[in-house]
Amino acid sequence: MFEISKKIKCVMKVAHIHWSLGTGGIETMLPDIVSEQAKTNEVALIIVNDWVEKSILAKVDKRVKVVLLNRHAGSKNPLPIIKLNLFLMRFRPDIIHTHAYQEIKLVFYPFGKRVRTIHNTHNYCDEYPKYDKLIAISKAVQDFTANQGFESVLAENGIPVKRILTHPSSPFQDGKLHFVQVSRLYIKQKGQDILIKALELVKHKFGFDNFVMHFVGDGQDKEMLKQMAHELNLDQEIVFEGLKDQTWVYENLCNFDLFIQPSRYEGFGLTVAEAIAAKVPVLVSNIEGPLEIIDGGRSGLSFENKDVTDCANKIVDFIKQGRNEAQVEAAYQYVCDHYDVSVTAQKYLEVYQSILK
Repeated sequence: MFEISKKIKCVMKVAHIHWSLGTGGIETMLPDIVSEQAKTNEVALIIVNDWVEKSILAKVDKRVKVVLLNRHAGSKNPLPIIKLNLFLMRFRPDIIHTHAYQEIKLVFYPFGKRVRTIHNTHNYCDEYPKYDKLIAISKAVQDFTANQGFESVLAENGIPVKRILTHPSSPFQDGKLHFVQVSRLYIKQKGQDILIKALELVKHKFGFDNFVMHFVGDGQDKEMLKQMAHELNLDQEIVFEGLKDQTWVYENLCNFDLFIQPSRYEGFGLTVAEAIAAKVPVLVSNIEGPLEIIDGGRSGLSFENKDVTDCANKIVDFIKQGRNEAQVEAAYQYVCDHYDVSVTAQKYLEVYQSILK
């Protein structure tokens, strides 16, 4: 575990670069990270492409220098890249911190240390030698990076725990159990098809229909998932809520009875931590990232990855047994201690300091 010192002594100039500021895990965390860092350092946030959610951008602290290059994704127009490097020349950062593949290729400014946060266990490693330090968001990602032959520092993703409501704000009044997943609708990674097939077993094999499953998010597989729900006779049990902003998520997660994350692979699982911070029980596939968040199973429920029947069995167990209040409280404390965004921001600063010596 990377040790956190009490205080970072010197002021640094830090430039974060990312492709977009949408509703994904990286994008929703970045404003919190840069805002925390700006309390004691000079920080810039550079967004390359023109996908910028206003609600996410509004979260950024006024002390952060925000640069929107408004490039169309895939554009070969060199002007936004020239603007990026001209800004770096004026800002003169000590640290250039990127968060996704190929972002470092945009940087021609020759000074400053390069840092990359690796956010998933499915990454190309050809760029890693260009960085002075690699950061892994979970032990799973750190192990994956090591298997590729590269050393990384562990700095887990963080969430603003205190901004997430823990007491139901608008509880459901229909007497049913309400399950939720907050995620991009992309079955190759997020596994919503596994969950829908499991819910079909819960209803038609085990005979439980006193539930509603809410999918919060959007993505390329939405229509296919809707069709699957219809074909499996789950129209009354499954609701596609569409995309919701982060404020809605933080204010409404607490209204649900169970958060389910059936991902096939996941570097971390930010929404799992958010659900726990809302004091909602969680059920996750037993892959390394989410398992870390639930402390190996001590702070939540898990099922065998990709196993529809085991997922159904665990949902049925929850329906029968209900909420384990002691486990929910222990999980909440674990997330507060390990995954608050202030801890993540501090770890990043520690990494920067170590390579500037």
